[in-house]
Amino acid sequence: MVLNRLRVMASPSGSPHDLRDTLAFSAAHSILPDVTPISLDQAPAALDAMAAGRGGGRSVISFG
Repeated sequence: MVLNRLRVMASPSGSPHDLRDTLAFSAAHSILPDVTPISLDQAPAALDAMAAGRGGGRSVISFG
């Protein structure tokens, strides 16, 4: 990330207390996120698709 001058960005969406409440609510009501797990090798293709407007949802890099 450093050599390519890439950065990870996020937007704050509340305090740690708000996050805890939100996660507790989601767990209590069985609300699960709709994500597509991808490998680190698939990340460039996912970024290209997102830049082209064909992202189609949320991709999550899985390191497991």
